[in-house]
Amino acid sequence: MERPFRFAIVGGGLTATSMLCQFVEKAAIWVRTGKLDPCVISLSLFEKTDEFGPGFPHNYRYLMPFHITNMCAADMGVYADRPGDFQVWVDRNLDRLKVRYNNFPADVFEPAHGHCPIKHYPRAFMGVYLQARFHQAVKAARSHGIAVKLYPRHEITDVRQVGGMARLDVNHPPPGGRTEVFADAVLLATGHWFSDGRQKNYFDSPWPAKKLLERIPPGAELAVMGTSLSAIETVLTLTSDGRFVGDSGGRLSYIPSKQPRRITLYSRSGLLPKVRGKVGAHVNKFLTPSALKKIRYQNNGCLTLTATFELLNSELEAIYGRPIDWAQLLEPAGCPADTLNHYLKEAEFGDDPEGSVIWQTVLYQTFPYIREWYLELADKDRKHFDRDYTSAFFTHAATQPRINALKLLALLNAGLVKVVRLGKRYRFYRDDDQDRYCFDYTDRNGQARLDTYHYVVNARGQPRSLTTDPSELAQNLIASISAQSHHESADRAAFLRQQTAIGDRDPMSGADRYATIRIDPQTHRVVLPDFGPRSAVYAVGAMTRGQIIDTSMAHGISRSTSTIADNLLNIVSRQR
Repeated sequence: MERPFRFAIVGGGLTATSMLCQFVEKAAIWVRTGKLDPCVISLSLFEKTDEFGPGFPHNYRYLMPFHITNMCAADMGVYADRPGDFQVWVDRNLDRLKVRYNNFPADVFEPAHGHCPIKHYPRAFMGVYLQARFHQAVKAARSHGIAVKLYPRHEITDVRQVGGMARLDVNHPPPGGRTEVFADAVLLATGHWFSDGRQKNYFDSPWPAKKLLERIPPGAELAVMGTSLSAIETVLTLTSDGRFVGDSGGRLSYIPSKQPRRITLYSRSGLLPKVRGKVGAHVNKFLTPSALKKIRYQNNGCLTLTATFELLNSELEAIYGRPIDWAQLLEPAGCPADTLNHYLKEAEFGDDPEGSVIWQTVLYQTFPYIREWYLELADKDRKHFDRDYTSAFFTHAATQPRINALKLLALLNAGLVKVVRLGKRYRFYRDDDQDRYCFDYTDRNGQARLDTYHYVVNARGQPRSLTTDPSELAQNLIASISAQSHHESADRAAFLRQQTAIGDRDPMSGADRYATIRIDPQTHRVVLPDFGPRSAVYAVGAMTRGQIIDTSMAHGISRSTSTIADNLLNIVSRQR
């Protein structure tokens, strides 16, 4: 009997769960229709913690009740063809969640309503959902005769091609030891990482949340690097010793503790995320896949930023009936509190008669093809986008929940939080003589500024460079490819793609260079010539930052893993 096709998944969070759920569902259809013998597939899943499903961002151990999902529940399912699966699951399990999290605020248990609910649930809910879907998929696979082996507390430290297969080096849980496992295909789904910095009073990550509260004393003045979603969650963590009070109009005020922390948010743009509003029924007429395809055909297979902005301008101007003030959008003239208040009103009342937000409706329609758009940009235009428009794009695409915006506005009005725009040229460094961290920049009025702090939290999200991942697996992959590049063709070194990310430098070293795993975006296979068709290595998630623009969004992950599932089943069918 021919041995089974072995598929190994490295990681046990959202990406791994989405991969397992969709692969099992698709394989089950093939089994029921007689196209696949389930005995020819063997699945192995390796997770370095003791839990499969929640991963890092949705694990209750690192969270507090007010940490909610940044994306709407209707967009966070693990199935590409059913993005609302998370919302459906919550609706069916609200009573169970009430019992499990009886200390959570009552409003988080309110059911969704309406045709297009905009619900942001506690991250812990998402963790339970992922855990439930993961184990349901394991049960379904086994019921169909597909072998599944789970390896909690097992860490993969290296992946190499040996004898036509992928060899995984495995670290066992205590009392320890190492073994080797062989697979025909491997998915690297290791998720987020944080660098191993050891600078005094400098926090590489705002997680676990309790760590910040324990190590940054009450009454401290501190800096938070970033103004995006992670930074706002950091602010809410550090002000959780006070309380928010609502008025009859739904606005919040903040009552601080006796010794409140005072926080300044720093970023190049100083932009805060827009607030999620209602997506309307408008169908794009100018900014469409067919229009972009035409531009690509006319430009030797590449897209340009200029042509894309012309389409976007045409779309928005046709709806609003006026020119768009891009300067005001990219650099709002008012103070951060006024700007955020405007965002809130726009999200609450909309900017059309139906109460929807037109620009969100236009942008939402681009999500199914935004990845292809980014990949098809001419090289110089992609670098231009990365340098000048990435912050503005994610400010609009990765919107913040309304409740978080209301809380942040209350903190701004209370004078406990400030937002500072650093501009493109600034220096951040540690002054060891004074035992402090320094932000050296020029303010909006052209004045040189030097702000100093004893505590700094890096809340800019996932670092771009794989070299900042301290895991043994990442370091072994980098070392392996570096060694090959000295002796082999340039194509072999393409496993790691070096780019310049101006202004996105490592906050401590100041390095501008970053490395990311390079994949074939059509299949998500890692570009590594040593690995043949029977030893395929795939990567999804944070490792592909810099190439896949929606790499960390739930809908982007589910789309990627769905593609891999189809690819693997086709490989299995061809080889049998």
